[in-house]
Amino acid sequence: MTEQPFQRARSPAAKAQRYNAILAASAEILDAKGIDGVTLQAIADDVGIVKSSIYRYFESREEILLRLLLSDLYELVVDMEARFAAEVPLDLVAQAYAEAFVTRPRLCLLISQLAPTLERNVTGDTLRDVKTSLLGLAQRAVSALNTALPAFSESQCLAAVNTLFSVVAGLWPMTNPGPNVAALLEEPQFASFHHDFGEMFRTACFAVLLGADRLNEVDN
Repeated sequence: MTEQPFQRARSPAAKAQRYNAILAASAEILDAKGIDGVTLQAIADDVGIVKSSIYRYFESREEILLRLLLSDLYELVVDMEARFAAEVPLDLVAQAYAEAFVTRPRLCLLISQLAPTLERNVTGDTLRDVKTSLLGLAQRAVSALNTALPAFSESQCLAAVNTLFSVVAGLWPMTNPGPNVAALLEEPQFASFHHDFGEMFRTACFAVLLGADRLNEVDN
C-alpha cells in the first residue's frame, strides 16, 4: 500500500522533513495568531499528524518555539555577517541592527518570551543544547560587529550585542500590549504610554553603540 503523506517518518530524510514541517507550521501559526495560538493540537492539525507524533521530535511546545527562535536568530546573524564584512561607519552599524530586528517581529516576540516563559518549560538537556546554540550565534554576532567596528574591543562588542538583545526582550512586550491594554492606550490621557517599537529600538541602537564608542574613548 502506498504510504500517505505524513505517515510515521522512518528514514532520516523523512524525519528531517517532518521536523521542518512542524517548525514551518509553528511559524505560520505564530505569525497569524500570536504565541497563544501556537498549541500542539494546532500544529498537528496544520501538519496533518496526530498530536502525539510531535513528541518524537520535540519535548514540548516551548522547545518548538525555542528551535524556531534559533532558526530566526541564525538568519539575522548571517544577515549581519554579510552587512559587516568590512569596517562600517558606526551610524550605519546602528541602522543595520535596527533594521535587522524591526523587520523580524516574530524573532522579537520570541526573544521577549525567552527568559520568562520558554526557558522555564524545557528539560535541562534541551536547555543546555539551546544555550549552547545561542552562545555560538552570539560569538558570531560579536565577531561580525568587531569587523564592522575594529576600534571596539571584543568585550565591548559582546556588551553591545547582549544589551541590544536585552532591549528587544523588554521593549517588545511594552510596545505590543494585549488587546485590552491597546484599547486603553487609545484614550488621550494614556497617549504617553503608547510607544512604537521601531522608533524606540532605533534610538536604543544608536544610544548603545554611541555610548560604547564614548566609553572606548574614555578608556583609551
